[in-house]
Amino acid sequence: MINGTITALGQGTVAFSGPLGSYGTNYFEQGMVFRMVIPTRGSGDPSYDSMVLASIPTAGNIPYSTTPYMAFFRQFSPDDYISFSLINGYSFGLTSVNLADPNSPSSSLVPISFIGFLANGSSVTNTFTTPGNGATTFQNFLFTSAFASGLTSVDIFSTRWAMDNLVFGNVAPVPEPGTMALLGAGVAGWLARRRCARSKK
Repeated sequence: MINGTITALGQGTVAFSGPLGSYGTNYFEQGMVFRMVIPTRGSGDPSYDSMVLASIPTAGNIPYSTTPYMAFFRQFSPDDYISFSLINGYSFGLTSVNLADPNSPSSSLVPISFIGFLANGSSVTNTFTTPGNGATTFQNFLFTSAFASGLTSVDIFSTRWAMDNLVFGNVAPVPEPGTMALLGAGVAGWLARRRCARSKK
């Protein structure tokens, strides 16, 4: 029912409102799935990192928030990261997100890159940097227009981050490859006919 609601509205906000704790390699909310990608496992046990939902009551060394949020620390695998997409396979756009350094107070700048993948095989990137300077709270960041629609999945690359209120929209079915090919052929044929008609004038 959640999937249908999100599809109908074409928008939503992932507020990471699940119970506090570790979610391992998968987290689901608002029709969105967040997955841990593990290119290289570490040598210990665990051999990869986990997604965690936290809030200020759980510890004093994390960003302040009155509601839960997702946090990620890369500690056990040298290159694991989080990727997210809609469960139903539809495309979507991103509007904004709240980000923070999961270490609080923050002693350094933390660059956090969002790599968006489009149905046509291309990708777009937004890199946001948390302010450091002893910051203890979240900051709102806006995605560029390149992220407004057509995303099939998004990867998050950073050694650590805390994230809340991920706002998405423009949910739409992804055209089948055959449909895109037919559309391209139709456009090409139309352009050819126009060129032919002009040459006869």
